[in-house]
Amino acid sequence: MKQFEVRMDDLARSRLVERDLPALAEEAIRLEIERFAFTANNMTYAVAGDMLGYWQFFPASEDGWGQIPVWASARVIESRHEAVAVGDRFYGYFPPAGMVDLLPGQVSARRLVDMAPHRQALPPLYNLYRRLPDEADAASDNNMILLAPLHLTSFCLWDALKSRDWHGAEQVLVSSASSKTSLGLAFGLHRDEDAPETIGLTSRGNVEFVRRTGLYDEVVAYDDVAALERVPSVLVDMAGSPSLVASLFGHLGDKLTYRYNVGATHAPGTDTALSGEGAKASGDKEMFFAPRYILERVKEWGAEEFDRRSTAFVAGAAEATAGWMSIEERVGLDALADAYDIFQQGSWPPDKGLVILP
Repeated sequence: MKQFEVRMDDLARSRLVERDLPALAEEAIRLEIERFAFTANNMTYAVAGDMLGYWQFFPASEDGWGQIPVWASARVIESRHEAVAVGDRFYGYFPPAGMVDLLPGQVSARRLVDMAPHRQALPPLYNLYRRLPDEADAASDNNMILLAPLHLTSFCLWDALKSRDWHGAEQVLVSSASSKTSLGLAFGLHRDEDAPETIGLTSRGNVEFVRRTGLYDEVVAYDDVAALERVPSVLVDMAGSPSLVASLFGHLGDKLTYRYNVGATHAPGTDTALSGEGAKASGDKEMFFAPRYILERVKEWGAEEFDRRSTAFVAGAAEATAGWMSIEERVGLDALADAYDIFQQGSWPPDKGLVILP
């Protein structure tokens, strides 16, 4: 079996590794990964791998190397669990590899939970696997693996902003405005009559694409942030670029009242992505971690109500976003190795989704 690994202390280094599969453990299942998405969000998993434990989900073949988790569909090809049959299909968190073994627990007609001991201290959301129809639908599966995880984060961000009365802001600034998570958030803000003005911040080359979506009230290039109106503002930082944060503070000063550090769509490096700390940055902030927020809302609303609200949002956001996205399917893990450098440099086109068929 092949798997794709990156050097944890140097994300520019990647490799394909061939591994022998062990005998399947008692009560375990073996799945063949049918297709997985790779997006800028996966680079955030890599940048935050140590901080948030992403490297621990699927240990690599050698110390110092890691597997970046991906969202995928997979089919059971061997089972030693009485409630899971060969041929059953699941959607969830997988390694960028050809196959994976899971240890099912809490198996129902709708889902199972991976009970592998090394995953039990990790966020429970990532251990859930949802059952899929036995017959695969490539178009439906592609949209699901590309958009559903990102737009669930979009929903959580919109809900957090709204429940906190927008932190008193008159404008919401969204960096990396062309990213699919940002577009999902912009969808939620656009349809919310109570939301402040929403301004997308993006690279100059993506300005026209972001404007064409019609989801932002205004679109501003990163090097034009001095043109922003100096009014109370909240920043949702998907880019993870401290230099951008420093520029915003240099212009807005104490008008930048709050910021959410969400992602790292900019290439990691000297900016120390995800830290959100520029030389002149200050003010209230938080590292926004969607799985933690989901757990809080599930406790407050109940699982069924959370599912009802989030599912409706994700469906609407997917419909709004999918119209601008072309999907490129590439066969084989070698194809991910070829595309990885583009993602690592932060230059994958915003209107294209990548799906790998390993």
